[in-house]
Amino acid sequence: MKLANTKDIKKIDSLVESRYGISENVRVELAGFKSYEIIKNRYSTKKPLIVVGTGNNGADGLVAARFLALNGSDCRVVIIKTSKTPTKQFASNLKIIKKLKIQHQNNFNKINLETHDLIIDAIFGVGLNRDINTSIKKIIKAMNLSKVKICSLDLPSGMNADNGLPYSECIKADATITYDFIKPGLVTDPGCRMTKKLFHVSLSTPNNLSNGLDMFLVDNKFCNSLVKDRNMNSNKGTFGHVVIIGGSKNMSGAILLSGLASYKTGCGLVTLCAPKNISNVLKKKLPESIIIDVPDSKDNTTMDEELFAKEIKTRLTKKPSVVVIGPGLGSRKGLLRIVEETIAYFKCPIIIDADALNLISNNLGLLSRCKSQVILTPHPGEMSRISKIKISEIQRNRLAIAKKISKRTKTITVLKGFRTVISDSGKETFINKSGNPGMATGGMGDALTGIIASFIAQGYTAKESALFGVFTHGKAGDIIAEKTSKRGILASDIIKIISKTILSIEKNKESFLDTDEITYV
Repeated sequence: MKLANTKDIKKIDSLVESRYGISENVRVELAGFKSYEIIKNRYSTKKPLIVVGTGNNGADGLVAARFLALNGSDCRVVIIKTSKTPTKQFASNLKIIKKLKIQHQNNFNKINLETHDLIIDAIFGVGLNRDINTSIKKIIKAMNLSKVKICSLDLPSGMNADNGLPYSECIKADATITYDFIKPGLVTDPGCRMTKKLFHVSLSTPNNLSNGLDMFLVDNKFCNSLVKDRNMNSNKGTFGHVVIIGGSKNMSGAILLSGLASYKTGCGLVTLCAPKNISNVLKKKLPESIIIDVPDSKDNTTMDEELFAKEIKTRLTKKPSVVVIGPGLGSRKGLLRIVEETIAYFKCPIIIDADALNLISNNLGLLSRCKSQVILTPHPGEMSRISKIKISEIQRNRLAIAKKISKRTKTITVLKGFRTVISDSGKETFINKSGNPGMATGGMGDALTGIIASFIAQGYTAKESALFGVFTHGKAGDIIAEKTSKRGILASDIIKIISKTILSIEKNKESFLDTDEITYV
């Protein structure tokens, strides 16, 4: 599903009229009518209050009010002055409201919200680009505090359509009806928490006008198109070889989780390259893997960076499809040499995760030496160390910062967290729809890394693997949450059902957490 930011929407709206002659009148009428149909079916409202601004979003609200009134609802319209001069669409539709003698007034303070069974929010649309004034802020607060459900048109009033942040105050909607293209702010955090249900309606915009869009929503339908058939005439070599470099004393779990996740996702072979002091644990816990046990460092905690390259070159006899470096590797400065030698030696895609990200955070120039595609998988803390940007700022601008770092490093960057963001060298940016707070437990990132690596080994491109891996990982968590709760989901729980999760994606089966949020009309 393609997403459109405010700049994209402005350009497309202009082309719709100039190139195809589809007037603003037609689009406002269509938006209002389709909104009316959804409102009628979802709410069966008898006494709605339609709160409108004086722009085109307000015009959409007036059209919806007209159809509701003509079909038996006792409508009341309250007009909020959001601009010095009303738009032409608002003015013309207000004239119709007056001629039909539909109740309307300008004083919100005289309205008793609780006497209505639904509030339709049409104050601001995508044109809002500033903090709202005090009087409108009070109106939005009053609407949010009422017990009446709110249905927003296009997006909840007060929301930044591009990043989901509030312009000082934002409507908390029961549902939002958005037009033509889903806006990034509606599906990224915190905007996605401002509406329980999202209806996406088409205004019959010609498909070719979306060709230049470079932002996408990764959902079940998106990933269903990525699934590859498994050839019946296969062997372990068919499905690739994942090499994982990591592990340290007291940190054997990370590399194990990555290895097990790789196998469970469908790769043919996993090699674990780790310090000798944890090799027995690895052999016992994952006997299906090949172990390259590198001599321990002098402090007996990690691999000896002086001997690592020799061990890899002499003992890694099977060519890898992908290399992972980082899970449980350790943070000792000398380990940077292992990262450097990994980058220098291998010609296949490399996933840099966890401790390896921290080790290169002051040496991002190393990435230019990579001979193939690189995937970075930082959580916000690791992204902060890489980018030198505060975590709070990253969380406020996840889309922009993921894109910026991806472009600067020429990598596929996976910024983990709620609504994980994936950017492909800054050219295309994706928002993942799956996942839930129950997955905020140790080892989740290690499992994700193994899943992504496994898809690469099986022949998916690095970009496909990042997208498919992130969604599959999150969807597995959603399936577990559906059966239990959004609490206490372990990485090992995810790994156990990865195969079934991929099957459900292949069959295009959505969990309740998928279907609960977006309906395509």
